[in-house]
Amino acid sequence: MFGASTSTSNLRAIVFKNIARLSFLSCTGMKKVYFNDRAELLKRNKAFETEIFTEELIEELPEPIKKYLRVCGYMNTTVPVNANVYWSESRLKMSPQKDWDKLHTSQFNSVKPIGRVALMKFESMPVAARDLYRDGYGEMNGKLLNLIRVVFDNSRETAQSALITTFCEFMFIPGYLLLDSVKWEDMRNNAVKGTLNDNGLEVTGVFYFDEDGLFTHFETDDRYYSTGKNQYKKVKFSAFVESYKMQGNLKICEKVKIVWHLPDGDFEYYRGIVDSIEINVNE
Repeated sequence: MFGASTSTSNLRAIVFKNIARLSFLSCTGMKKVYFNDRAELLKRNKAFETEIFTEELIEELPEPIKKYLRVCGYMNTTVPVNANVYWSESRLKMSPQKDWDKLHTSQFNSVKPIGRVALMKFESMPVAARDLYRDGYGEMNGKLLNLIRVVFDNSRETAQSALITTFCEFMFIPGYLLLDSVKWEDMRNNAVKGTLNDNGLEVTGVFYFDEDGLFTHFETDDRYYSTGKNQYKKVKFSAFVESYKMQGNLKICEKVKIVWHLPDGDFEYYRGIVDSIEINVNE
């Protein structure tokens, strides 16, 4: 009996050791993909000279955006061409019926060219996923234990949705606001409509601001919601900023939530807290 117990114990130890090893490989494999995507964008960022936010530079922007830049302390600072976004907390709900999953999220945004790549590692299971937008191409790629593909989508609908994810973060990394590829329309009442074109994709959304000049939320009808394998429909989509924090002399977005406005009711599917935003990184 002692021998049998020892064998069982050893077997259990071997199983857990291999599970831990496969979990590590899962994260390592997707992490490598993430850093390769990030490195490619970083290399292209270096072709652009940085500018300084001045009144002359922002002259053509709608008044609510100019007020936002002033209120948040961006004037006379370097215009971002890229940024690392560090999340201290992030949670995802896979469907309205599911529970919240805790994530470890790494994110990099590129302004020139427009790009975004995020790595999400689930705490509750050995799954890692990489979300990408670049040059009109969008991709969601997720694997279990770095062996079993649990999600992969690189459809045009995914590309458009990934571009919108980047679009709603324009106030996080305000270098985006100066791009020639976005056209602004002041709608009065502290709202600005933006139309963004990139590599054949066109998306439109509305940015809302409060009386103090802070960005409060973004709305669009151009993002696709997946209703099944290779099946999509456009559903109203919103991103909310619930609080701000000081980072040095800058006021940055802190608590964020993302909501789908489904026919059966609102589906809040993402919540996150930004720890810091590091702009104009070189490596």
